[in-house]
Amino acid sequence: MNMRYSGSTAIPAHPRHVSGLTCPDSHAVSVRSAAGWLAEGFRIARTNPVLWLAAVLACADFATLFDLVPPLRVLAALVAPILAAALVLMQERSSNARPWAIRETLEAVNVHRNALIAIGVCGAAAACAGQLISFAVFHVSMKASVTPNGMHDLTIVYGASNGAANALEPLLNFLGYALAVSLVWFAPTLVVLNNVSPLGAMAASLRAVMRNWRIASLYGIVIAAVLAGTALLANPAGMLVRALVAMPLISALIVLSRYGAYRSIFERT
Repeated sequence: MNMRYSGSTAIPAHPRHVSGLTCPDSHAVSVRSAAGWLAEGFRIARTNPVLWLAAVLACADFATLFDLVPPLRVLAALVAPILAAALVLMQERSSNARPWAIRETLEAVNVHRNALIAIGVCGAAAACAGQLISFAVFHVSMKASVTPNGMHDLTIVYGASNGAANALEPLLNFLGYALAVSLVWFAPTLVVLNNVSPLGAMAASLRAVMRNWRIASLYGIVIAAVLAGTALLANPAGMLVRALVAMPLISALIVLSRYGAYRSIFERT
């Protein structure tokens, strides 16, 4: 299979501004492709195993920190696109057997910092919007009444319980987070490797995830299963296993397969 590389990781003298909704095309791939993505990620990691192990553990540490301190999750949404862009740039250079340095990677990411921050803000906004909609549907009730003098009265009750309907709240929360993740999954990669605008990158990412919903569901099931398994353990043992085992495994899955997924879904053969 011959893959086309854009070679857009060279650092321009000045940031290049892009506009519009240019949306790179994507296509559906087989679920079996995920194994190839991981294999390619391991092949790249073997070129510098210490560095890539440190990268995976750093991602796991960030995830654990944001999991333990919920107020920091907004910061996570801003940091994640920048971190993803740096990792995929390193993978792109290693895959092409081109020399690279951490300083060069940071400079390349800095060129696209505004676009990456915009992606993070949009992802956080989508997640927050999902939470607000879920709260409004399941914990807010409105009651209209007419007073004896003929005036209409509208009562809004916060924190109300809608009974059995509240069982659907986790599902709505999941859909909100799934939308946010889909918007930003491939967006940083498209920005730094193809110089796509933030809106175009998020639109392309969402369309790619929807076209490959089977693989996206597989990733979601694996991640949910790993986290659910640690949640069954009694604290603090559960938190220890979550931090030392679950988060590194999930981070390795995402980090190692990210570049292979981009090549398989967006690059032309």
